[in-house]
Amino acid sequence: MKTLPDFAPAPSATRRDYVAQTLRSAILTGKIAPGTQLIESHFATQFGVSRGLLREAIRELIETGLLVNRPYAGTYVTDIDEQAMSDVYEVRRIMEKQAFIRLWPQRDDAFRSEMAARYEVLADAARSNDLQRESAAEAHFHGLVYERCGNKLLLDVWGQLTQKIQLGFTICQLTHAPKPDFAENHRLFMTLATGDDLDAMLEELDRHLLRGLATIRHALRDLPQRA
Repeated sequence: MKTLPDFAPAPSATRRDYVAQTLRSAILTGKIAPGTQLIESHFATQFGVSRGLLREAIRELIETGLLVNRPYAGTYVTDIDEQAMSDVYEVRRIMEKQAFIRLWPQRDDAFRSEMAARYEVLADAARSNDLQRESAAEAHFHGLVYERCGNKLLLDVWGQLTQKIQLGFTICQLTHAPKPDFAENHRLFMTLATGDDLDAMLEELDRHLLRGLATIRHALRDLPQRA
């Protein structure tokens, strides 16, 4: 079995949420690597909770795409490979373009102010040198168009995709691959998203997502087990 981190017992008030959030954080920081099997007895003992409560927390992470249940085999952290990430970014590109097209004529001062505010959060996270914080801020920044486009299904699917995208950036951390400059990469994106040229925005969206995918694919090729 792969080495697993130790966890403190869960506080009684919010045990399920605590377990789910602690496991989520451990996965997204690489403490539990993609492809690792979660052994129920180990984690139930670590957290000091019943297996039933642990399964509820695990079910939440399965629903968001961080974990996958394999029949007759157990529960594993979602594995990430180049094809999986290419599929994620292909779907994301289609969705995000459609979200911008839907939203474009409805953008107002409130939208522009909120996008600028989220960009500042992203830039601040970039200065922290904390990849998990940066990737979460990046997801929050891009999430605005999904929140405002008026299509709830797009927003729901985006919530699932973000988990896999963040897992991809976790690979960058595990392999010590060159870290993307989140602030610089999003500066032009923000300018165009709040501007008046939809075609230019959609072209930049293509370039932006290709850069993100290339960064993750480069890191995946550096993983020892995939070398």
